[in-house]
Amino acid sequence: MKNFEPKGILSPSQTGRIREKGALKVAREIVGHIRDERIPAGQKYLSEAEAIERHQVARGTLREALRYLQIQGVLEIRPGPNGGHFVAQPRWESLASTIALLLQFSEASIESIIEARGAIDPGMASLAAANATPEEVEELDRLLSLLKASLGDYDTYYELYMDFWDQLSLMTRNPLFMFLSPALRRITWTAGIRPNEVQREQALGGLRSIRNAVYARDEARAFKAMKLLEASYISTTRSEYPREIAKTISWSDFR
Repeated sequence: MKNFEPKGILSPSQTGRIREKGALKVAREIVGHIRDERIPAGQKYLSEAEAIERHQVARGTLREALRYLQIQGVLEIRPGPNGGHFVAQPRWESLASTIALLLQFSEASIESIIEARGAIDPGMASLAAANATPEEVEELDRLLSLLKASLGDYDTYYELYMDFWDQLSLMTRNPLFMFLSPALRRITWTAGIRPNEVQREQALGGLRSIRNAVYARDEARAFKAMKLLEASYISTTRSEYPREIAKTISWSDFR
């Protein structure tokens, strides 16, 4: 026998769906408000009472919207008497988490991320060569010197290695690369691939080739140098770390 509900009365599940849609609508309005008013990172957003008045929503819907934006890295919640919701500067970690979550449900492997890097990174190197300033190339030189000195210490090397890629993505003048490049590398890192000292030195040689192409403002050469580096990396991981790259991407590996 079918269960019938009186017309005009929503079931709990229907109420939840409506509130969820309302929360997403409010979240978009909040982001639009932040954009239109150019509210800088670190500044407090409206109080709860002010936000309810502005967006004309129930407290529960507003809180769901704020929580969603906190998860996305748009807002930061600070406790205490002077706390509240503060505008945050979104970081690549939020993108990495989202990519990992989606790819987990596609049962994508770490190898698929490495393959994607091989297709994406040459374009990034080419853009860097087109847009880099002499001062930015000097920063690459500084990082390369530090990387050479830290070859025997993986943890130090890895931090500097990430700094090099951050600098390279910055030189593209393309915001997407600034988020995407570190996100894809962080996902790769979760597989447990830890290159040995010889492999790190080989990678350093590839980074130098990219630096030289960027310095020469040779886009085609930078593209080729990056292509060679990524090809070497995927070849090494397939032969030396087959179990690691076969691992399915897991959102729970992100902390």
